[in-house]
Amino acid sequence: MRARDLAWPCTPVQPDATLREAAELLVRERTPALVVVSKDGSPLAAVPASQILAAALPDAVREDSLLLATGVDASLDRDVRTRTASLRLTDVLPEHLPTPAVVGPNASLPEMTAVMGRTGSPVVLVVDYDDQPHLIGTVDATTLLQQYL
Repeated sequence: MRARDLAWPCTPVQPDATLREAAELLVRERTPALVVVSKDGSPLAAVPASQILAAALPDAVREDSLLLATGVDASLDRDVRTRTASLRLTDVLPEHLPTPAVVGPNASLPEMTAVMGRTGSPVVLVVDYDDQPHLIGTVDATTLLQQYL
């Protein structure tokens, strides 16, 4: 099996997408990570869904989890909805993004496994660089594990 055979199609987003758009995409595609690309389609990052979820929480809640234990009410839901609508990925992602786990369409199972292990990414991005970058899709750890069973 090669990367192109295992790649699951995904919809990439650009850094100016709102957190709401990112969250809706993650939910719709049921993927473990959001693929962020530049205007020319070059992969910039694979952002875990948990990072988007954490960014949606108000700063006070992220910094003091005891606030959740004291019984936060519906105002938290409203705050999260407001944050996801107003914040953009560029507002919450680190200035220097970690290099995404990228493989070519002909990458083998061991190559994909090694890249995923080395980077700690929840997915590897399968990208074809013929003329310009073309994101074929992603391969997640579960898919790789399935191939070894």
